[in-house]
Amino acid sequence: MGFRSDDRLRQWRRARSELRSARDDLAEAEASAGLRSRMSRRTRWILATVAVLALAAAGAGIWYAAAAPQRYSDEDYLKAATAEVELLLDVDANDPARAKRILAGATGSFHDAFAQSADAYSSYVKDSGAHGQGRIDAAAVQSSSADGAEVMVAASVQVGDRDTEQDAAPLQNLRLVVSLVPEDGDLKVDGLVMVP
Repeated sequence: MGFRSDDRLRQWRRARSELRSARDDLAEAEASAGLRSRMSRRTRWILATVAVLALAAAGAGIWYAAAAPQRYSDEDYLKAATAEVELLLDVDANDPARAKRILAGATGSFHDAFAQSADAYSSYVKDSGAHGQGRIDAAAVQSSSADGAEVMVAASVQVGDRDTEQDAAPLQNLRLVVSLVPEDGDLKVDGLVMVP
């Protein structure tokens, strides 16, 4: 059985070689008759090389694009900033895990600063029976780059304690600049500054 398959393989290779030779002869005859322009072997090699280089460049471009860091849109920055500010402004004495959720959306200096006071924040909210609702009035991206963004957020909040109805609490208007940076595939708050 091995001899037969070897013979068939040789026959196939010979037929392919004859086919290539016949194509070359046909192209040569057509070129001699003026039906086709001549393309030298060198020209064919140059074209093949250019094609291979073009494919390599396309592959490198795809690889580079896939390896590039994720770019976030202004809409992504706005959503992340407003979600974090709402989480910060909504106060509920019956939600002891709020500080952990705030820390989960924070990084860098903001994370470090809030982590130092998270227990005091949670204790104060629980002991005072604080309750409040924040509302985002407006938000806009001030600046953005591949490294992060600065988002200006205008918000209002009413916070009361167990002795005060929320509607009776004074309305506070706030302007905040929220610094966001990408970390582990998410946008996290790196800084928060109140603007007068």
